Amino acid sequence: MADPIPTCFAPAERKPLEQVREEHLRIVETPHIQVLLESFPTPAMILNECRQIVAANQKLCRFLNRQLNEVLGMRPGEAFNCIHWAGGSGGCGTTQFCETCGVVDSILNSQQKGVQDIRESTITVETGKGSEAIDLQVTAANFDLDGKLTVFSINDISDQKRRAVLERMFFHDVLNTAAGVRGLLEALTTMPEKQRDETIFLTYRMADFLVDEIAGGRNLAAAERGDLLVQAASTDARKILQNVSELYVNHPVSRGKNIIITEVTGPCIITTDKALLKRVLGNLVKNALEASQEGEKITLGFQNHGSAVFYVHNESAMPEAVRLHVFRRSFSTKSPVGRGIGTYSAKLITERYLGGSLSFTSSKEHGTTFSVALPI
Repeated sequence: MADPIPTCFAPAERKPLEQVREEHLRIVETPHIQVLLESFPTPAMILNECRQIVAANQKLCRFLNRQLNEVLGMRPGEAFNCIHWAGGSGGCGTTQFCETCGVVDSILNSQQKGVQDIRESTITVETGKGSEAIDLQVTAANFDLDGKLTVFSINDISDQKRRAVLERMFFHDVLNTAAGVRGLLEALTTMPEKQRDETIFLTYRMADFLVDEIAGGRNLAAAERGDLLVQAASTDARKILQNVSELYVNHPVSRGKNIIITEVTGPCIITTDKALLKRVLGNLVKNALEASQEGEKITLGFQNHGSAVFYVHNESAMPEAVRLHVFRRSFSTKSPVGRGIGTYSAKLITERYLGGSLSFTSSKEHGTTFSVALPI
């Protein structure tokens, strides 16, 4: 696969819709072009030199749930309803989030070098029910027909990526935790009597972590299928923070770090699903612990001044590459397979099931803060 082309330099120029429609008519009137396009086993489109759609097959229309006349003149990210495309001067391909987008890189590389380009991309799209991450394998290839055109096809590999993420989580995190439980049990057989009570307690906590990891994988799979049940009830925000803090204070990843509840202001009683909220905050705390160095602290808090907001803060700032893609399912700074699904899972559950929002800020001066805002 070719090196990414900086998409911050992607041309913003577009052709007017009337000219795009003329290009469309010229393509469909050319013998065999539309027949070949329909023969693709996956959704496919033809783009002009401005990366605008000038033809597409019916598979693409069904994939997008749009009519062909709706997508003519759009760029791919706009047709997919990517949540970032409107933030650039020229739409899809011109925002800071596009700099690592495989869709735009594939098209630009094919256009500029005249080669077939195949790569993977994750696009976060707006569905009307919240945002959703779609993993794609995309292919771009150039050809000439009264001007340079690009055939661009997509293959939805979301299920494959989802399985890879969940398998990674279970085979790495779950097995590591199980190994820790086994190690503690083995140590009990040769341990002096006075040390056994503490070790038994740690073994219990490790077993608790193991159950928590398995429940997290189950909840994420159910959330993505739309099968996650919400059981809202009156809940004390202070107790939620204490439960989450107690769960992770003895976690291996917290070694040498401190978890502190610093602020609980305003009415503490809210109505929400306590188990799902603990799952969200637990994911954020674990990520904060992993991002922190020994001696640093993770701060938890709650404010209720007209809206209920939980926050998780750590002292480290995120690198720019992480900030741009922090909520992507398959994105991770640790592994090409992708272990970093905590923030993705937290956002999915918060926005789709708890009716709230998850946002963050990060800077060298103030560290990183994730905020979970919920309806009271």
